[in-house]
Amino acid sequence: MAEVMTVLGPIDASELGKTISHEHLFIDLSCYLQPPAAGEDPGTYYDPVTIEALYHLRRDPYGNRDNCILDDVDLAVREVELFKKAGGGTIVDVTLVDIGRNVTALAEVSRRTGVHVLAGLGHYIHSSHPAYVEGMSEQQLAASFLKEINDGIDGTGIKPGIIGEIGTYDPIHPREKKVLRAAARAQMESGLPITVHVHSPARRGNEVLDILIGEGVAPEKIVLDHIDVSLAHLDIEFAEAVDYVASLLDRGANVEFDLCGNSSYFMTSDHQWWMPSDRERAKALALLCKRGFGGQLMLSQDVGHKHYLQSFGGWGYSHVLTDFSHYMRQAGLDQVTIDRFFIDNPARILARAGS
Repeated sequence: MAEVMTVLGPIDASELGKTISHEHLFIDLSCYLQPPAAGEDPGTYYDPVTIEALYHLRRDPYGNRDNCILDDVDLAVREVELFKKAGGGTIVDVTLVDIGRNVTALAEVSRRTGVHVLAGLGHYIHSSHPAYVEGMSEQQLAASFLKEINDGIDGTGIKPGIIGEIGTYDPIHPREKKVLRAAARAQMESGLPITVHVHSPARRGNEVLDILIGEGVAPEKIVLDHIDVSLAHLDIEFAEAVDYVASLLDRGANVEFDLCGNSSYFMTSDHQWWMPSDRERAKALALLCKRGFGGQLMLSQDVGHKHYLQSFGGWGYSHVLTDFSHYMRQAGLDQVTIDRFFIDNPARILARAGS
C-alpha cells in the first residue's frame, strides 16, 4: 500500500483522485499586515470583505485585515463542494501552526464534503515564528515535528500528511535555515514529502535544494512552491525564467505552479512583485513537458485570501480543474499530461516513502 495520511486517516495513494497540492482552507496571514499608523487614513483595513471592496482588495490584498483570515467552516465547506463538483478529490492544506492551522476544522470539512484533506506541519517564514523557535535546536525542532507525525497534532490524533510549507524569505533567514534542516531530519526519518515556500519575488529554489539535499533528503520527495511567479520577474526574460524552473527540475525536485488564476501585483513593506498570467503559466508548462519534466509538476491556486474564494468573486479551489485546464489544452497539452499533473504526480509525491 502506497500510504497517504489524510486528516481522517491513511488511504492508498490511488484513492486521492484529482489533487490540488497547495491550498489553505483556514489561515491567518496577519504576519504580513501593516496596521495603519496613528492618524493615518485606515482605508479599508478594518472593513469586512465584501464584493463592493474587490477593487481595493485586488490592488492591496494585505491592506485589509479580514481579507487575510479564513476561519469559517461553513464557508470552507461551500467552497470545497465547488471543487468536488468540478471533479476534485483531494486538497493538500499546507497551513502551519504559525499562520492559523486548524486540523479539527479540516477534518470537519473533509467529513462534510467527502473530499480528502491533508494537513501540514512545521514553521513558516521567520516573521511568523513563535518565540520558542529561536531557542530550539535543530534536533529539538525535528523531534517536535516527528512527535506530530507519529502521535498526532495537539492531542487530536490527527496526523499530518506533508511537511511544510516550510517558510523561506529573501534572503533566507538563519532561523529559516534551521527549520529547513530540522524538517530535513524529520523527512528522512518519517518518509513524508517536504514542501517549501520559496519567496515569490526571489529565485532561491536552488539555495533551498542545496540545504535539503545537503542534509540528505532525496530530491524526489522535495516540492518547491510558488515557482510560477518567476515567469513574471522583471529582471529576466520569459525564456530565462523557464530555464530557471528547469534548473530545479534537473536536480530531481518537484515544482508547483500553485498560484494559478492569480495575476495580481503585490506590495509588502520590503518587496514588490508581479504574478504571471495564466497564459504564461500554460506556455511554460508546455515547454517544460517538451523537455521531459512532466512527471515533476503539480498545480494549485494557493487560496489564502477571502477575495480569492468564489463566494467573494475569486477563482476558488476549482480553477485549475476548469478554466486553467482549458488554457493548458490551448497551449498544446493533451489530457493524459494534464491528468498527470493532478493524479499521477501527486499520488507518487504524497505517498509516504517506504509505505
